[in-house]
Amino acid sequence: MKNIKPTVLVILDGFGYRKEKEFNAIATAQTPTLTYLFQTYPHTLLQAAGKAVGLLPEYMGNSEVGHLTIGSGRVIPQPITIIHKAIATGAFFKNPLLTANLQRLARSGKCLHLMGLLSDAGVHSHIQNLYALLDAAVENGITNIAVHAFLDGRDTPPQSAEKYLEQLSKKLIQLNYGCIASIHGRFYAMDRDKNWERTEKSYRALTQINSLNYTSWETALHAYYAQEIYDEFIPPTPLTLTHTIHPDDGIIFFNIRPDRARQLACAFIDPGFHAFERKKIPLIFFITPVPYATELKTIALYNKPTTPNTLKEVLAQHNKSMFTIAETEKYAHVTYFFNGGKENILPNEIRILIPSIPTKNYIDLPKMSAPLITQAVLNSLANAPKDFYLINYANADMVGHSGNFEATVKAIECLDQEIKKLYDAVVQKMDGTLYITADHGNAEYMFDIKTNQPHTAHTVNPVPFMIIRKELTQNTHPLPLTQLADIAPFILQNMGIAIPPHMKR
Repeated sequence: MKNIKPTVLVILDGFGYRKEKEFNAIATAQTPTLTYLFQTYPHTLLQAAGKAVGLLPEYMGNSEVGHLTIGSGRVIPQPITIIHKAIATGAFFKNPLLTANLQRLARSGKCLHLMGLLSDAGVHSHIQNLYALLDAAVENGITNIAVHAFLDGRDTPPQSAEKYLEQLSKKLIQLNYGCIASIHGRFYAMDRDKNWERTEKSYRALTQINSLNYTSWETALHAYYAQEIYDEFIPPTPLTLTHTIHPDDGIIFFNIRPDRARQLACAFIDPGFHAFERKKIPLIFFITPVPYATELKTIALYNKPTTPNTLKEVLAQHNKSMFTIAETEKYAHVTYFFNGGKENILPNEIRILIPSIPTKNYIDLPKMSAPLITQAVLNSLANAPKDFYLINYANADMVGHSGNFEATVKAIECLDQEIKKLYDAVVQKMDGTLYITADHGNAEYMFDIKTNQPHTAHTVNPVPFMIIRKELTQNTHPLPLTQLADIAPFILQNMGIAIPPHMKR
């Protein structure tokens, strides 16, 4: 076995930097290892939001674009940016795939169902895109419109749905067409972890209604709030008997980000679907802003940009062995997204999926599966070391989304313990190189004084980046990196591999 000095890239999901300690779970936590490393080795702060990751200015980053940008080594214009530009120029309303299908539905007299996350956070969707679709529908002769609103409360404040539902109601009154036919907490409609019982509840509320508990979103929302059930966790609730999804209706699922849209989309259009019993509903179309998955035959209005020569592809071209690991919550990010939106396993790559512990939230499980991830890496390092390791720890993000400060502090302290184990094995024992960074902020800002609510969303704050190697001890000079896109070429350079043209700025 050759003497490998591994290169290890650790992504602490949701681990941003903020100088102020108030409401800052990261600064509050006891982190002797991370503090020592930050004080001892070269480091810097990287921009991980807005234009630095291909998003609209001042928009918070997210796990998808963060991993995509890190893995691709370049800034890639995101679909939300592309679509917003198309709306602004008017090109969106001339999209032939959109107009032809809307006109076909208008001639049939059937119903257009618009479903997706009602939010302006810009992570999974944007309310302005919904408004543009409503305008396009009316312009193309559709008068029978139902909106099925998935409520956020995760990338927006936990009790913010009323604002967005009021805005949507005013838009529909202005158009003189359409209704809000159902509301669903994203916990149900946007599950991505094969909790099919959640998806099924949304599917039933969209398609099979015999009676109603509520006939207006106002009554429903206030009733759920009185029970301390807030936006993200509101059960799928139909509001009308006349606007369920019927044969030959058309659906536009306006979520831009695929990972939390796939399961519900599968229930409608996957011919081999068997996750729960349902009668297949033939639709005149199922439109999405971008492709959701190769096997899902949606009508995609826009294609995602191509990303040749990602970090792991370049490593594969140089015959480097690779080890990729995350728990379920972030597995797609270290595989599909990190590799530029491509599913394939690369030559000499081993992928390990550590199951996430099933739970409604991680308040009671702040360690998540982090110790199991570390142990799997340590086993590999000891028995079959690889040239390159990609590790994601989800704790700061997933526990941070709960809004529970104490639990998030515990999550950060768990991460510190896991980093200590990696540092001892990779740097101290094997003379390897350890990089520590994050994809976006979250846990460093846990309470929003403006809304007087827990802050459960991502942030626009920068994220730390450290390079840790024995000979760099007491060498704390700032690194020449400014944004996430700089990480991949920096790693390649330090591994003695030529930087591909796509990564050069």
